[in-house]
Amino acid sequence: LAQVVLTRSRPTRLAEFALLLSAIRLSRFRSLARMSLFAPVQAEAERLKGTHLKALLKDQARNDAMMVKKAGPNGGIVLDYCREKVDQQAMDKLFALAEAAKVDEKKKKMYEGVKINETEGRPVLHVALRAARDASIMVDGTNVVPEVWGVLDGMKAFSEKVRSGEWKGYTGKTLTDVVAIGIGGSYLGVEFVFEALKTSPEGAELCKGRRLRFLANVDPIDVARATEGLNPETTLVLVVSKTFTTAETMLNARTMKDWLIKGLGSPDCIAKHVAACSTALDKTAAFGIDSNNVFGFWDWVGGRFSCWSAVGVLPLALQYSFDFVMKFHEGGRDMDEHFLNAPPKENMPLIMGLLSVWNTSILNYEGCAVLPYCQALTRFVPHIQQLDMESNGKRVTMSGEEVPVGTGAIYFGEPGTNGQHSFYQLMHQGRTIPADFIGFKKSQNPVHLTGEPVSNHDELMSNFFAQPDALALGKTAAECKAEGVPDNLVEHKVFTGDRPSLSLLLPICSPHYLGALLALYEHRTAVQGWVWGINSFDQWGVELGKVLGVKVRKFLGEAREGAGDASGFQRPTQKLLASMLSCPLGAPGGGRCTITACKAREIFDSRGNPTVEVDLCTETALFRAAVPSGASTGIYEALELRDNDKSRLLGKGVLKAVANVNDIIAPKLVGMDVTDQAGIDKKMVEELDGTKNEWGWCKSKLGANAILAVSMAVCRAGAAASEMPLYQYIAKLGGKPVDKFVMPVPAMNVINGGSHAGNRLACQEFMILPVGATSFMEAMVMGAEVYHNLKSCIKKKYGQDACNVGDEGGFAPSVQDNDEALDVLMDAIKKAGHEGKVKIGTDVAASEFYKDGKYDLDFKNPDSPPEMKKTAAEMIDYYKGWLSKYPFVSIEDPFDQD
Repeated sequence: LAQVVLTRSRPTRLAEFALLLSAIRLSRFRSLARMSLFAPVQAEAERLKGTHLKALLKDQARNDAMMVKKAGPNGGIVLDYCREKVDQQAMDKLFALAEAAKVDEKKKKMYEGVKINETEGRPVLHVALRAARDASIMVDGTNVVPEVWGVLDGMKAFSEKVRSGEWKGYTGKTLTDVVAIGIGGSYLGVEFVFEALKTSPEGAELCKGRRLRFLANVDPIDVARATEGLNPETTLVLVVSKTFTTAETMLNARTMKDWLIKGLGSPDCIAKHVAACSTALDKTAAFGIDSNNVFGFWDWVGGRFSCWSAVGVLPLALQYSFDFVMKFHEGGRDMDEHFLNAPPKENMPLIMGLLSVWNTSILNYEGCAVLPYCQALTRFVPHIQQLDMESNGKRVTMSGEEVPVGTGAIYFGEPGTNGQHSFYQLMHQGRTIPADFIGFKKSQNPVHLTGEPVSNHDELMSNFFAQPDALALGKTAAECKAEGVPDNLVEHKVFTGDRPSLSLLLPICSPHYLGALLALYEHRTAVQGWVWGINSFDQWGVELGKVLGVKVRKFLGEAREGAGDASGFQRPTQKLLASMLSCPLGAPGGGRCTITACKAREIFDSRGNPTVEVDLCTETALFRAAVPSGASTGIYEALELRDNDKSRLLGKGVLKAVANVNDIIAPKLVGMDVTDQAGIDKKMVEELDGTKNEWGWCKSKLGANAILAVSMAVCRAGAAASEMPLYQYIAKLGGKPVDKFVMPVPAMNVINGGSHAGNRLACQEFMILPVGATSFMEAMVMGAEVYHNLKSCIKKKYGQDACNVGDEGGFAPSVQDNDEALDVLMDAIKKAGHEGKVKIGTDVAASEFYKDGKYDLDFKNPDSPPEMKKTAAEMIDYYKGWLSKYPFVSIEDPFDQD
């Protein structure tokens, strides 16, 4: 415009310059006016610049004026801000700043339902979500409070049905577990409250037998974490999405829907196992959700303020009960009334908001540490991060001019003494970071050990009181020297102090005071925004990345199919995308699916027998597998390759098999995908080995022990690359369901005979099988009890020496025949109290005592009598005798392999 003006004639030019100056003045008027608002408090900061907090804290009248109390149950809340870098004169200027910025007027408009979120044309009414049933808050001529309570009543009814077991899942089981799907404000605030309540005595009692999980991140790892240990039959999924279109939430919702259908076998299960917090009834119905189980909320509820709505109430009521959650609401309502009605010098949200403006905009501190001395508040700080940083991370005022001062701080923190051992070093001797200390007079879970000078809670609170003083007062070089600090360490131990903080002390971490605390921080956030003139209730800053994310998502989908045009991205982004796409989709870890090396070695098993172990490497990990060493081999089995060098390890060495892996197999597998189990096995068995007998591929060239060791290592690597437990991955390879399993009955070898033991038993192994157990764990317990009782029985009957064990780990007592061993075993089962539940199995290994067409049941005796040598027909009768006398369920290798 100025350049255009310069082309005019002089009189015209002067007139147009006047117009230009008017335009500049008009466009900058609001910014200049807002800048002038801050001038008085900036002058106060300059005045106090050289005054150390140590000096300010000597003024007791000042200190007393800066301790504010709010009445409430068990003594109410105390706010002490005397360690902030202000005096009473500076506070008066801050209160005047609030008045000039019309904070009180804007606050009243919020409570009255005026559309103060001007950029989105909406009211801001999280206060309505916790309003009393008889309250009146009008929006466009309608009282919204009855609508709020209508939804609350619906959630109460539904949550009570689920908790009582009246509402059951698809298979008739009670729903005890909830997975809440949401992101941002639909997750952080709710998780904070969930964590804070679960260790309170009443909360812990109310949630017994119930589990609440959160699924927020679109990362599939979060899905695995959320579903770990859950049973679809007892799981209720709660989808939180107002429009039912949030990309991350809906992908997670579809993933959980698939999990339910696979687990329960029918899409019909969705109506019983999914509820929603949404206003898009058409979309929830299309998803399969019963419309009676959809609970709405309103566009005047911002996400970061929504844990008071169905977003938080429903999952929390399902976990703790509706009435318990209402105590949280009552605490929030109590703080709402305080904020609305308390005079400025007693108004905690106003004071804390103004102090935050003072620290951020006037003293130019960029951070704020929120430090709760209570482990129950473990997720409080992440929620406050979103609450304040998403609300006040703005650069322009409501009318579009740039804010003349800095806005929004960087929030971080950690509960209790954990933070002291993390980032307090920086706070004490590095950057100056204002801090909010939050403590409770009483613990949810008090502990006081006999002989300890203080309780655990008092030990914690000792730090709560000490740290603000340490930050404020510091320690001088003179004080260090007076304490005898060596001269070379004095400067290292000097603390400059003068670091501001405030302290909040609440009675106990109860639902009421959690509600009050959160509402306090919500209003504190609003006060800052009103002083700065920004809109604390929109969040345009999250939009740009989401829009670009849609573009990337489209490209990745096309690129995975072999297409995709990356030319629209920045060159560095193109390179990163290319690097990601270089790894096949089956290996989300990147580089985890490609074999880079394979190395075999000879190791020894627990019996001292050599066998093959293989290390298989991908770009990021090593996977190891060892083959069980066979003690007896049949002529029809795949070949376990041994060296047959009698001068070494009695010919049992496996160096030939090791060499076959290292020299033949490994070079051919490098570069192959570990998830291609069938392809790798086929290459080894059919291509590299290629030997057959009448039963099929016999692996007699490379050795079954060489091939199997590699195959097992590949399987482990494939499971890791697929991010699945090994047993699930094996089921997947076999084409079986990966979410339903029947565990095998363990067969436990407890008595050894045959070639493995020095007694006269012909049968190689007698086993117990706990078929009456209801779970694998119970079966293991039964087996262990029988095993130890068997030892007692053997010791009593045959003496201590008879308790020695054979090669296979079972006992090898000096019994004279098979029946005697079985009788001892039956005594042990009875003594353990598992008669009828534990059955018997055996591996006869008859080939070991088959000679000249007969089976010698006394083959270890050189003078075996003729009656102990049985024909096949006589062996059949022998086994029939067992079946009539003992509870056999399995007889393995009862005849020679021919």
